[in-house]
Amino acid sequence: MMVRTRIARPPHSGLGAHDPDVGGAAAQAEPARGRLDEQAIARLRELDPSGQGRLLQRVFVAFEASLSRLMPRIEQARDAADSASIRLVAHTLKSSSATVGALGLSRVCAEIEALVRDQRVPEAIARIPEMQLEVEAVREALRDLSVAAASGAGAA
Repeated sequence: MMVRTRIARPPHSGLGAHDPDVGGAAAQAEPARGRLDEQAIARLRELDPSGQGRLLQRVFVAFEASLSRLMPRIEQARDAADSASIRLVAHTLKSSSATVGALGLSRVCAEIEALVRDQRVPEAIARIPEMQLEVEAVREALRDLSVAAASGAGAA
């Protein structure tokens, strides 16, 4: 059985496989919804090369728990127009999303955080549905990758 995972691969620049700008270009490009950055996943895998410690799965479980805790908080903050809580949740998810390779979610969180910081709270609130769509797409991608990793087919 073949499992499809959504892992974003950096574009080829034509300058060779070790082009130092490729990672930067990939980070600047707007990733497709729910895509996971291959380099971020590879960095996590390097921390547990044999997979014996199940680090990748444990990181994904911890990230999912964080999403389950924080998404209701941002929805409550949105409903109450609580800008401090919106900014805190966006800031928290910005970093953890980048760690697991969810660069699109990280980008949306960074934009929401910046809008709140600039006192453009209605615009930040208007971006929360986009964040929710990203979260669902990332959850699906992480489930796919976790299944692939658990079955031994997780090498990207």
